Amino acid sequence: MSSALSLPSADYVICGGGTAGLTLAARLSEIPSVSVAVLEAGLDRSDDPNILAPGLLTALYGDPDYDWIYKTVPQEHVNDRVIGQPRGKQLGGSSAINYLAYTHASQTNIDNFGLLGNENWTWAQLDPYYRKSEHYTPVSEEVISDLNVSWIDPAIHGQSGPIFNSFPDEYSPLDEAWPRAYETLGIGVDSDPRDGRALGGYNIQTNINKTNGVTRSYAATAYLNPVKDRSNLAVYTGAMVQKINFDTSSDTPSATSVSVNVNGTDYVIEANTEVLLSGGAFGSPQMLELSGVGNSTLLESLGIETILDQPAVGENLQDHVYMPLGYQVVDGITTLDDLVNETFFNEAYDEYLEDGTGILAQVALGGALLSLNQIIPDSDEFNTFKDQYMNQVLTDFPQDNSLSRQYNLIRNDVEQGQEVAQHMNTASGMNPEFANDTTQLFSPPTPGNYFTILGVLEHPLSRGTVHIHQNDPNVHPHIDPHYLEHPADLAMLSKIALHIQNKLAQAYPLSSVLKDNGTLYQDVYTTLTEDNVESEVKRLLQSEYHPSGTCAMLPRDASGVVDPRFNVYGIENLRVIDASIVPLQPRANLQTFVYAMAERAADFIKEDYYASQGS
Repeated sequence: MSSALSLPSADYVICGGGTAGLTLAARLSEIPSVSVAVLEAGLDRSDDPNILAPGLLTALYGDPDYDWIYKTVPQEHVNDRVIGQPRGKQLGGSSAINYLAYTHASQTNIDNFGLLGNENWTWAQLDPYYRKSEHYTPVSEEVISDLNVSWIDPAIHGQSGPIFNSFPDEYSPLDEAWPRAYETLGIGVDSDPRDGRALGGYNIQTNINKTNGVTRSYAATAYLNPVKDRSNLAVYTGAMVQKINFDTSSDTPSATSVSVNVNGTDYVIEANTEVLLSGGAFGSPQMLELSGVGNSTLLESLGIETILDQPAVGENLQDHVYMPLGYQVVDGITTLDDLVNETFFNEAYDEYLEDGTGILAQVALGGALLSLNQIIPDSDEFNTFKDQYMNQVLTDFPQDNSLSRQYNLIRNDVEQGQEVAQHMNTASGMNPEFANDTTQLFSPPTPGNYFTILGVLEHPLSRGTVHIHQNDPNVHPHIDPHYLEHPADLAMLSKIALHIQNKLAQAYPLSSVLKDNGTLYQDVYTTLTEDNVESEVKRLLQSEYHPSGTCAMLPRDASGVVDPRFNVYGIENLRVIDASIVPLQPRANLQTFVYAMAERAADFIKEDYYASQGS
């Protein structure tokens, strides 16, 4: 430390300028007397059209200027395949490169946080923060009719938050057909899914801002840019955190500063009040372990002094996984596959740069949240599978007490008719055999126009790990999600895939915009049967890129790392605030939860600050 230069101290030092980190920075710097510093390894790309154009939503995967390019270790239960894990590397983090899907956890999902031992964590207590982060933009009656979104209830959406969301004004026959196919099956959505209750298929909101053309609305543009000139806010880019430093002179270690390399130069920045980790489900456990907070056996093997022996750091990794099924669309429908044509792409790019319209401004997404009886409508098959699944959850896998509590909640939710599956779609083909190379994953191997339906396992039972294997912040940790290790995950995902093939794709009017009435696959896929479905799931399984849980908010004696106010157990002046604190994976896409969670964390920190000031 003595050889490092000093940066100006700050009251709150935020390690990671991503979805949660920039939310914290904007809210904490609202207090004029408080100084805030953000350390972000990536750069500021908030005016980059490659990020702002909604239609380029997968184009940055695998690009080291935008993506950390994490990969899992070979997955034993998925044919030893390596699965890519894109994570955003710029201000805004993964909110800059995600799929823009503005979906929400269920009321039960959030209430489960409290049932796992987190006091004052319920849907009712988090719901105001969903609203606080959101700015819903209404659409015309024509759009409401075409996209079949008359269920939208603006009264339960935020109207003035930083993150804009809406429905697109440009869309295709695929988007119009999607929700109506679920109605044909009797499983259309019957209320606004924002209510945390609704199930069924629908067109979802996306985080787009229509103020000037159509742009991605994300943490950098929405939270940071409006406040970046505040005199009490310092944002350092190209700033790679090396470790957190502690005062160990008392019985309880206290976080005091952060060692950081900024554009090749080593610095130390003092934290006058707290250090806040917002590195995400991979980055936050990595920073803790590099700093001496983790399993002492691992730390000592790498020559790292143990500050706190905390074996739960890096454990409890959860992720949404899916089985893709790609279909050929009827002639005459434009899809994102057309962008592989250089002339078409250049014209589309120029159109977007000129007035913010065209295919690159489109980001219509269909989704669904479905219960077990909705994906297995036959009553005899449903009852047989449910009994097998319920028994498998509790008997076919070793469990500690903490995991047993999680499994019991999942089991109860299935019993009560909560969601087990999510569907998403993308108007493009995929190359699912390239799960390890995201630069090729979203490029179909053969020419044509495709529509891919993703069948997502919402509440996986498999649990993985994220741990460092070198004492070097520049070396990615080992990421081992243990995909499909629990046999019930494979069984459930197989049922989800069969339902898409046998029911959804062949339901009118979706079947009318797919070739051969929804029976003609993209070449890489094979018709699924009861005999081959499990092997096909293993061959083609993908991640939805929703890692969470690695610094879990749980009681300390139940493998918890942080308490209900995000404080790291056994350490003073240190919190973790990002998706890593999730104790039990909620349904749907994580970004809305992360924004809401960070908004609530900011209020907790403000409360503690004002209490310390005697006010």
